[in-house]
Amino acid sequence: MHYIKLLRPPVAEFVRSERCLRLVLAVTTDLGDSFFSPKDPVELLVVGAYTTTKDGKEQLVPVILTQRNTPKWKAGMRVLKLDLPLPPHPIKTIQIRPADRQFTALGTTDIYPPTGQGLILAAFSDVSLDRNTGVPPVCFRSLRLPTADNQTLQVEEDMGDSIARHIWDSGIATVSLLADMFLSTSPKGNQMPALKQLLQQDRDRPLNILELGCGIGTLGIGVARLLALKKAPRQTTTRILMTDLPEAEERARANIARQAEALSQAPALSLDFESLDWIDGQNGVFGAQVQDNTWDLIVVSDCTYNTDTLSPLVQTLSALHGHSGEQSVRPKVFLSTKSRHSSEREFWDLMAADGWSIEEEATLPLPHIDGGGNPVELYLFEKK
Repeated sequence: MHYIKLLRPPVAEFVRSERCLRLVLAVTTDLGDSFFSPKDPVELLVVGAYTTTKDGKEQLVPVILTQRNTPKWKAGMRVLKLDLPLPPHPIKTIQIRPADRQFTALGTTDIYPPTGQGLILAAFSDVSLDRNTGVPPVCFRSLRLPTADNQTLQVEEDMGDSIARHIWDSGIATVSLLADMFLSTSPKGNQMPALKQLLQQDRDRPLNILELGCGIGTLGIGVARLLALKKAPRQTTTRILMTDLPEAEERARANIARQAEALSQAPALSLDFESLDWIDGQNGVFGAQVQDNTWDLIVVSDCTYNTDTLSPLVQTLSALHGHSGEQSVRPKVFLSTKSRHSSEREFWDLMAADGWSIEEEATLPLPHIDGGGNPVELYLFEKK
């Protein structure tokens, strides 16, 4: 799977006496370690939107900015620079995606179940036409959920091509699987039935979900949105707490804020962030929110790539399990990961050595131009 990545904020400038939007982008994998290399050039579409008022209400009006010349991404390219003429209306936001719908991932159903489409995830960005104020160095991703009113899940990430504060394959793929599991009238598969039962069962006490290494928050926020849409007949609060190092907090909280309107319709659901360093966690040192709750499920997404942190991660998971004490509830661990190198397999050895066993597992193929590429692996662990 590939992503359109903005390498710098869009800037409105005069180019040869014409006002243009200047874009610098690339089409790469989630970590930016491989560029999209299609057999034939892929045409890109840039759609802007400006605000107008109709019947006393503001609405966005789309306008195609690539009508004069269609930009193309070709094999061997590492960067694409565009100067796009702007209409007289001030453009508020832009969307960049392949012109061919078959190449484009616009919704969770483009990613799961795999159908051969959804190869490239579109990028969105707010635009400021005042160079003095500029725009924040963030863009955002938007995925339609399989609902009658086409609700969308939006998360923002840093611009550029680093691996920090970016969306990763496992999070977006797992949310797409869970969207099919939770919202589809005819789910395409029966993957992870024990996980489904845990998340959807009726209960007379809160459902508490803790995420470790949340990054920008894709998985935790996705689970929150899907549980809110499911509208299970549960009277108690569902609590989802995302955790990571302090430097992840700004982006994670910004993405929590983006869900405010959607989650306001689900008052029995709480979504929050708290800092947690696994160096502390392995010794049972937790923040107030982690410490004061008993957790039913701990979720971890794309956190096995750094082998230096595997031991603290596993020990933190075991410390959280032990934190449950004599209570009847002991947390299970749900892991979604895409293997980047063979040394990551140490995680499974460490888990087994610490008494964790795999209750169920599944493999989730990703959209890929040649049908290859590593899949996302899903595991549900339990510890007796």
